[in-house]
Amino acid sequence: MHEAQWVRRVDRRLSAPDVDAALDGLTVVQLSDFHVGFVPSFNLRATRKAVDLALAARPDLVLVTGDFASGPRGLGDLQRQLRRLRPPLGVFGVLGNHDHGDSKAPYVRPTDPRCVEEGGVRLLRNEAVTVERDGATIEIGGVDDTDGGHDDVPAVLAALRRRPGSLRLLLTHHAAVVRRTTPGDFHLTLAGDTHGGQICLPLPGRRILLSDLGAEFAEGAYDVGGRPLYVTRGVGTSLLPFRAFCRPEVVVFHVEAGG
Repeated sequence: MHEAQWVRRVDRRLSAPDVDAALDGLTVVQLSDFHVGFVPSFNLRATRKAVDLALAARPDLVLVTGDFASGPRGLGDLQRQLRRLRPPLGVFGVLGNHDHGDSKAPYVRPTDPRCVEEGGVRLLRNEAVTVERDGATIEIGGVDDTDGGHDDVPAVLAALRRRPGSLRLLLTHHAAVVRRTTPGDFHLTLAGDTHGGQICLPLPGRRILLSDLGAEFAEGAYDVGGRPLYVTRGVGTSLLPFRAFCRPEVVVFHVEAGG
C-alpha cells in the first residue's frame, strides 16, 4: 500500500505558439481521481500529499478531471484539502462516473455536487468558461461524465468563444471524448479515469496494465490526429487499495506561449 501514497510530480511543457504571449509561463496543475470514500484505501492521505505537491508548484490554475469521491465518507476532509488550493485563476473541474454513482463497484454512492463546489471547485457540466490574465484569455471547457450519458460535447463546443490568442483547454473524465472534437478546438484535452492501470506489470519494452487492459488511452501524452491529450494516473485507488509500478501523480503544465 506504500506506493498508493507515494505521489509523484510530473512536469510537462505545453507549447502553444499561437497563444497570447501574456500567458507565457502560466502554470496549470491537473489533479484527478481522489476517490475519497473508498473505505479500505489511503486515498485521503494521498490526496493531502497531492495538494501539498500542487501548492509547491505555485499554480495559476488548477484543473480536476473527475472522480472526487466514491462515497460520502470523508467529504468534509476532501473539502478542506480542496480549499487549500486557491490559485489566482481558480479551480475548475468535471465529474467522473463515481461521482454520479455509475460503477460496478458495490460500495460506490453518488456525490452531491454541492459538496465539491463548497470546496471551492467550479464544476463545468457541459459548458465553457473564460478566465483572464493580464488581458489574455483562457477558455476552459468541461464535459460531464460519459458513462451515464451525462455528456454533451456539442454544447461545450458551442459555448467556446474562440477568441484569437486564447488558450483553450478541455476537461473530461474519459479520454475517448477527444475523438469527438476536431483539431484546433483545444490546445490540450485533460482526462483521468484509468489510474494509469493502477496495477502494472513491467516487461522489457512495455508495461502490462492489469487493471485496465482495454484502455485505448491508458496514461501520459498522446497526439490523437492533431488533438493533444494527456491522461493522468490520478491520485487515488479504486476496487483495490493499492498500486503496483504505477505511482499516483500530480501533473504540472508549463505553458510556452507567443512563439
